Parts: sequence; C-alpha cells; structure tokens
Amino acid sequence: MIRQGAAMLDSPSVWLPANLAEAWELKQRLGLNACFVAGGTLLQTQWQKGFECPRHLISLEKINEMRGCEKNNHNGEASTRIGALTTLAACKDDPSLLKNIPLIEEAIRTIAAPAVRNRATIGGNIAGGFGDLIPALIALDASLSLYDGGKTEIKSLSDCIGQSGGTILTAIYVPENRILGQKRYFYKKLGFREAFTPSIVTISGCCKLNSQNEVEYIRLVAGGGTTPYQRLSCCEKLVEGLTLSNELLTTLFQAIREEFHTTTDPFTTADYKKTVAANMIVSKIASFAG
Repeated sequence: MIRQGAAMLDSPSVWLPANLAEAWELKQRLGLNACFVAGGTLLQTQWQKGFECPRHLISLEKINEMRGCEKNNHNGEASTRIGALTTLAACKDDPSLLKNIPLIEEAIRTIAAPAVRNRATIGGNIAGGFGDLIPALIALDASLSLYDGGKTEIKSLSDCIGQSGGTILTAIYVPENRILGQKRYFYKKLGFREAFTPSIVTISGCCKLNSQNEVEYIRLVAGGGTTPYQRLSCCEKLVEGLTLSNELLTTLFQAIREEFHTTTDPFTTADYKKTVAANMIVSKIASFAG
C-alpha cells in the first residue's frame, strides 16, 4: 500500500491500498480516525458545511476489481454487475446500461453537474445513504456486494436501508429484466431551484399491469433530502392483485401519506412532503392504465 504524506499540517493522510484486504486492514488499524473514499465529492460537500475532516483517507481508487460494468450470473439469474468505483458519468454513457436499465440513466441525469458526475461513483452515491440513485436501484431489485474483511456477502439493497456501515461496498447487481417491456418504471425528483441542494422528495417505482389493468407486480420507494429512502411495502401489498380504478388510486394516495415517514425541516413541512410523494406516485401509476 502507498501513503501520501500531507503537504499541510491540517491536511489528512491519504492511503492507497492495492486490494480489498489491504483497505480493510487499514480501516481496522486506523479506526474512527479514518474513512474510505472514492470520488470524494460527498466528503467535499461535508467539509464545505463545516464537518470535521478525518485524519486518514483510505482511497479505494487503485482496486481495479471495483470498476466497470459487465454481464453476470447471480443466484442463477442473469444480471448486470456494476463496480462500486464506476463513475456516474460512465454509468450514464454505458451502452449496455442505456439499453437494458434506462432507469439508471434517468436518475443520474438529476444528480449535480457533469463535472461532479465525472468524479462521483455509484458506490459513493449509495454508501452515503441519501444518494439519488438509491430509490431507482431499489425499484430495480438491486443487490449490494459487501466485503467484511473475510468474505463477500450479497444483500438486497432494500434490506440494507438504515443499517450502519462496517463493510466495503464493492459492486451493485441489477437483475436482468426478461419482461422489461411489460414492466413500467418511473423516477421523479422534486428539488429546489438552487443548485447542489438536496431534493425535497424523490420517488421511484415499478408497476406491471395485465390486460385487465390488474396490478401483477409493484415496487414503490420514496425519500430524499434529509429523509431516508423507504420502500413502501404496505402500499405495495394494498394494491397488488387488484384492478386499478379511481377508488383504488384514492386509497393508495392516503396509504402513501400514512406509510411514508418524514419530518419537517427549515424549508418544507412533513405534511407537504407526504402529499407530494403521494401525488407523484399515484400520478405515475395512473398514467400506466391508459
């Protein structure tokens, strides 16, 4: 591993491990005084807000196995593996992702400016807990590959929401959708006018209707800003198997307001966020009914 000495007394030391094992060993040794870093865009915004800089930065940029997009077979199902160090710009422009997983490209277009997307990584967007890609990836039933120093474990992203760190996110697996044409995906972000501010509410989801407009499959996700992303499982169970109607959509609207947990902040009230999330989701699903 390589350590780059700090030119300024108050600057952190930057470590460049060559592999996952080295990166893990460094974190165990340096403890709370160190953090992992990839593109560094999230850390930069935190420092600008006055957060204390860690004494040691463990850069993962030399670990090549954490880069790139490729077809893969996970749990017997065809999937796309996206290395956690792959930049958002690379994901947005990857021909395979554009063709097979257009929802990712749609979500990335809402994230910051092109210069930021050239540095920011998909892993960093997820690891921060509030990244705009999270709801889209949950709607896609994505899984995370997590390294704990001894083994790599793959967990559903929706199961990882709200869990503390302690592992290294190495890759994201998105199952290949063999019936993509029958499933309709959606993503919408409501933000402030000012650049580089968190969203007010971001929603994403997936819905499959049969010829009778019965809901055969559904995923609903909401969050954004300072509100952690939440899969609205109760709302999904409420409508699955039923025929879309104005009455059902009205019931779904109220159910989203009840299940979506958020808080009032200096800019918007919790009630406003609940109403916005419910409006955006119901509007999208209603448009699928034709």
